[in-house]
Amino acid sequence: MEEQDQLAGRILVVDDEKPVGQVLQQWLTRKGFHVRYAPGFGAVQQAFAEEEFDLVTLDIMMPEVDGLQVLRWIKEHCPDVGVIMATALGDLDSVLEAMRLGAINYLIKPFNMELIAAELERGMERQRLIAENRSYQQELERKGEARTAELREAHGRLERQLSELEGRDELVRFQMQIHTLEEAYVEILRVVQQVLGVEQAVLYRPAAEGEMLEGVAVIPEARADGTAPLPIVEEAHPVVRAFVSGEPVAWEGGEVAVPMAYHEEVLGVLQVRCPSAVEVSPEEFLEILRRLSGEAALVLRGAVVAEELESGAFSLDELEEID
Repeated sequence: MEEQDQLAGRILVVDDEKPVGQVLQQWLTRKGFHVRYAPGFGAVQQAFAEEEFDLVTLDIMMPEVDGLQVLRWIKEHCPDVGVIMATALGDLDSVLEAMRLGAINYLIKPFNMELIAAELERGMERQRLIAENRSYQQELERKGEARTAELREAHGRLERQLSELEGRDELVRFQMQIHTLEEAYVEILRVVQQVLGVEQAVLYRPAAEGEMLEGVAVIPEARADGTAPLPIVEEAHPVVRAFVSGEPVAWEGGEVAVPMAYHEEVLGVLQVRCPSAVEVSPEEFLEILRRLSGEAALVLRGAVVAEELESGAFSLDELEEID
């Protein structure tokens, strides 16, 4: 039984509202997790003294000792434990402070149980990667000069996975505030460059008229004298094929175009050149880029909605109908 608990993952649910905390505890237990409930700070301290946890769901608004103070204590005493904050809609300032203190994400109350399960699975994957990364680091230190190519390759793969998760988390946090489309373009390319180390990338969006796609942001940036203008591509170009088909398209020179799709709607295309110096297979590179493009589509969708709301082209009634 102990081994099964470790495999499923250990979660501490912290909420001063006992009915809410116990319902969440029971539901997550049925999902296969080992779950313990703590109604406040004292119970949290006792729980950590008695056992280890992979993740904590932590209510921000609690009497006596609030969630941010509890988060500080957890990060001081158990820095590797992942903490997901729970908050009521509208408490954005506290959420941002929690992220700054080391929380990995947040959940909105009242809870959507299926979204909670998905977020906790993602959190568990993050914790697993962190634990494996530490294990490989210790193994490399033990072996010293005898470290093997296999261990280095595995460690590099874990480093890339962690970098990808951090990049995707940054895009999630970016969506928590209102941004213009131009700011969204810059942030998407910044994260892609940070995670994949690309030196050249273009973000394409549909042109105002016709069936062309136009570049709206590039790496490296266009020069002020206009000698490196933003590109425009037409029907025969691989970027357009990726936009129309909704599937990645690769071609010579290590170039690949990946669509950014929100549900069935393709909002744009990322074209990047796979850097030759990076020790990553083309297949792994493409999979990472596809996952980043999925998060990028949510960033684009949020910026589009914000601009349409500001211009009056999008009503609040329509906003309520968005999935």
